[in-house]
Formats: sequence, structure tokens, C-alpha cells
Amino acid sequence: MRRAVVAITSLLVALGAAVVISYLLLFSAVADRAAQATPADTAAYLNVYLQPSVGQQMNLFALIGRLRGFGDAAALEGKIDEVAQRLLGQAGIDYVNDVHPWLGAQLAVSVAPGEGGDAPQILLLAAVKDPAAARAAVPRLLASGGASFTPDTYRGQATMTSSQASYALLSDLLLVATTPERLHAALDAEANREPSLADLPAFRAAMSAVAADHLASAYLDLPRTVGIAAGGHVGGYGTAALALTADPDGLHVAGSVPFTADAASDEARAAHALGARSSTLAAWVPRTSSAEAVVFGLAQSFADLEATIAHDSALAPAADALNQLRAIAALGLGVNVDRDVLPLVDGEVAVALEGVGPEGPHGQVLLRPGDPAAGEAALDRIRTALVDRGSTVTTQQVQGSTVTAITVPLIGHLAYAVVDDVVLLALDPADVAAAIDARAAGQTLADDERYASAFERAGAHAGNEIWADLPTLTDALAGIIDPGTEVRDILHQIGELAMSASAVDDRLEIKTVLTVK
Repeated sequence: MRRAVVAITSLLVALGAAVVISYLLLFSAVADRAAQATPADTAAYLNVYLQPSVGQQMNLFALIGRLRGFGDAAALEGKIDEVAQRLLGQAGIDYVNDVHPWLGAQLAVSVAPGEGGDAPQILLLAAVKDPAAARAAVPRLLASGGASFTPDTYRGQATMTSSQASYALLSDLLLVATTPERLHAALDAEANREPSLADLPAFRAAMSAVAADHLASAYLDLPRTVGIAAGGHVGGYGTAALALTADPDGLHVAGSVPFTADAASDEARAAHALGARSSTLAAWVPRTSSAEAVVFGLAQSFADLEATIAHDSALAPAADALNQLRAIAALGLGVNVDRDVLPLVDGEVAVALEGVGPEGPHGQVLLRPGDPAAGEAALDRIRTALVDRGSTVTTQQVQGSTVTAITVPLIGHLAYAVVDDVVLLALDPADVAAAIDARAAGQTLADDERYASAFERAGAHAGNEIWADLPTLTDALAGIIDPGTEVRDILHQIGELAMSASAVDDRLEIKTVLTVK
């Protein structure tokens, strides 16, 4: 009996060890090596794992395999290399000979604000799997852009500098910066002479809130991005982190942005609270639309932003731009931004796009003001001001509602209607009529399975949102954007994009899905 117990115990231990080892090999997260060489003053950091965990690779390859021409698993890697060669070849980069032989498992980009109005400082970090191949290919690759490099050293590390870019090739990492100073900052972080991004508690806390096993991630220090000192807040928000993962139903992006109510103004707290509501304006967006976006509390966010920049001398140019905008609206159009515009956007705002024709975009801007009466009064004041400055007005009836068209000299056309406390705006009266007709016929996005199922897969549907039918959107933008035949074919095989950014207590939760047919 004792031998049996020992044997069974040994078997269970062996099975347990096998499960743990299998999990670690297949599904464990990949370490973020590049963050250790990224300076701590980084405002934005994007990281991509070119060789993620086997679990993520399995899910990703399963999704890619649904695309026409990518179904053969044995030839998948070669097909991906072929696409990369064609895309990068348009930029003069020979991927097969100058990149693929040495490029390792990670690629990252960091951005830091420039000082005194200078351009942002960009740092590219690429993992190196074959140092010898990198030493042979990198100089040729970077010199192809026309830069002439000068050899130098920094703290004992060989560097190459120029007026366009500077780089250093470590044993396992290539660092390319827009300036020598940024390269030196990266080398200081790598040598632990200065704090790196990986050392920051804010970065570690943000990344701990997203899925550890992911394909790519993004980190954003909102205060640094707008020029506010570290530790500050923008509308109550500090740092944000997102992670991209591959699941059987599509690609998911999820993350959160902590909200500190004590650090926020009354307006920012009001805007955050509105983000917990569910969108209603999709019930007015025609089903034929290719994309839609909804934002809550624009007026409150604008007031908070204006108050923030007014008290920071570093943001004086932004304050001047807002003052100029107010002056142009008042003098040129007779419109008072605070009195006539903000009351229209203090609730729910949606923008829908159907397509872009020779005469311009077709779609609608839909508004549900927090105070419908105040919103309609503001709209009447705008109309009166425009007429007083020479605009002409015509009206027509659609489904019992009045559609007003205004022609503004030297500017263009504007049409609107107010139906059931919703303001419908467009450049063409026909687009306003389309929204009214769609609502009456039950032919809106709210009634469309594409819209509902996409948010169901995303896992949330409240607050600010973005939705797009990518094949339809690709065709809708064909007149102004040509992604190329190969990319266009891939986009036509992808389904919907749905993103929800909803307020939940002390944070803003972001959930996104990109489906594959």
C-alpha cells in the first residue's frame, strides 16, 4: 500500500510539474527588456513583442490563418516576411537582407516632450538576436536615409552620431535616437546611472493593471504629454496603460486610466461621471454608416483644459490659440463660444461617417445636450448671428420635422434639425434627412447586429465609444486614402472595430476588439 501511495504521489507531482512547465513555456509573459534602457522622462512608450509567448502566437496565427492567402501554417512566417518586405520596401528598406537577419523578439518606441518648444525626442529600441549580423546591416540600413555618421564614445560605449539620428549597438539591443542627447540618456538608463522607465513606480503600477501576457502594450504619461510636471494630472487622469492580446474571437486591447477625483476640477469630475452613461445616439445613426464615435462631456472637458493651461506658463501658446479661436468665432461669425457652442456639447456628442464623395464627406454630427432647451436656444442664436452676417436660410419638411439649411458666404453650407431633443447636423440637408428617415424606419446602428455583436465581443458598452466596419470604411475613404492593393485586401477580410471607454468608480476602463471574418 505504501509503495502505491508513493507511486501515486510521485505521479501527481510529476503531472503538476508538467502542467506548470507547460504553462510557463506556452503562456508566460515575455520580459520587457527595452524599458530598462528607456529614460524615465518618457511621456509615451509603445512596445511590440515580435516573438510573444507560444500561447499568444497560437491565438494570433489562428486569426491570421483566417485571412485569404495566410491559411497555410507552414508557410505563414514566409508570407509575413513577404508582406513586410513589400511594405518596408516602399520606404527604401530591404527587410529580408538588412532587418530580418538580426532583429530579435522586441521592438519599442519612446517619445519625450522637447524642451522650450523643441520637437519631441524619439527613441527606437530594437532587440538584437545576432550581433554580428546587426553590426554588418545596421550601418548600411541607417546610412540609406542619407545621413553621414561620426564615430564617438559615451561612457565607454561606441556610438554613431549625426544631425538626423544617433545610434548605439549593444550586445542585445539597438538604440536609435533623434538626437545625441537622447541617445546618451538611454545609455545612462541602461547603465543604471539614471532611472529608467522600468524603475518608475507609476510605470510598474500601470503595467500591472493590464494583461501580463500580451502582444503589444502602450504606456502614456498624460501630464508629461501636455507639458505638465511629473506627478500632475490632466482632468484627474495621470498615467494610462493598454495591452493588445490575441483571443479566438479577435484582437483585444484593454486597459485602464486611474481617475483621482481630489486632483480634478468640478468640470473634470462631471465629465468623468458622464462617461458611465450608455450611448443613445446610435439610434439616430443610419445603418449605412461606416464609422461612428461618441464622446460625453466635451464642454466640461474643454472648461477643465482651459483652466489647466491658463495656470501653466509653459502652455501659453495653447492658451493663445484658444483665445484666437474665440475671437475668430465672435468677429467673423458673431458666435460666442461659451454661450452659443458649449451648451450644445455638454451631454452626448456623436460623429458618424458614411463616405467621402467628390463634394466632401457625408455623415452627421449628433448632439444630445444636457439641457435640451438651452441647447436649442443656443442653436437659434447661432442661426440669427449667421443671418445677420449675410447667410441665407432655407427649410424643408422630413418626416414631420423641419430641416434648416444655412449657406454661409465664403465658408460653405450647414444643415440641422432638432428632433426629440437631439440636434442633427450635417453639411448636406440630405444627410440630416437620412438620419431622420433611418430613425423612423428602424434602420440605424442601434438595430444593426454588426454594431451590437462587436461591443458584446469587446466586453463593455458604455461611455465614450468608437465603432467602424473596416471593409466599408476602407471603401468609404478610397477617394482620399489608398492603402495599396495588398493592405486593402487584408482590410476587406477584417470585420468590425469596437472600443468602449467607460467610467467605473475611480478609473476609466478601455476595452476594444478587432474582429476577423
